[in-house]
Amino acid sequence: MDQAKGLRNYFIDNKRQHIFIQQKHVRQLIIQKRSHVEIAASLIELEKAWIEFEYENNQ
Repeated sequence: MDQAKGLRNYFIDNKRQHIFIQQKHVRQLIIQKRSHVEIAASLIELEKAWIEFEYENNQ
């Protein structure tokens, strides 16, 4: 039981870390004043990751 909980926490932390990295990437694109298309694409990927994380976390 503890192993399953530990494994679940590992994957949740890993996905959370992935979201933080994507957020940092979006911030860098904005700071660098990249094209709106590039920023929008990164924001879409961030939103997908966030929705997936929330969905799995609420199961």
